Amino acid sequence: ESIKTVLTSPENRILIKRMLIKCADISNPCRPIEQCIEWAGRISEEYFAQTDEEKRQGLPVVMPVFDRNTCSIPKSQISFIDYFITDMFDAWDAFADLPNLMQHLDNNFKYWKGLDERKLRSLRPPP
Repeated sequence: ESIKTVLTSPENRILIKRMLIKCADISNPCRPIEQCIEWAGRISEEYFAQTDEEKRQGLPVVMPVFDRNTCSIPKSQISFIDYFITDMFDAWDAFADLPNLMQHLDNNFKYWKGLDERKLRSLRPPP
């Protein structure tokens, strides 16, 4: 009933649609672990390439943490989850009840935290 009340306002519907788009854009930590790892690698490589190009051209480096020689992918994922994902998806879960999504988020955070605790900087532990 409370959701129906929220959805009666055109402004609220627009806000919810904007929030859905934003959540979809940054939802990688809420995917199943294998997809999360794959996309974290792709996103990191995109940022590494940007940093490489900025250095090559002598431009200011926008994201110095994404220097491929020093970056810890687990640390970058932990920070991203801590600063952007957790609160946003906690709020979304309270509104829409998304237990599977929240379980993936918890599993992925623990995965990245485990790599970081082992002082690993890569996407996966060594074989």
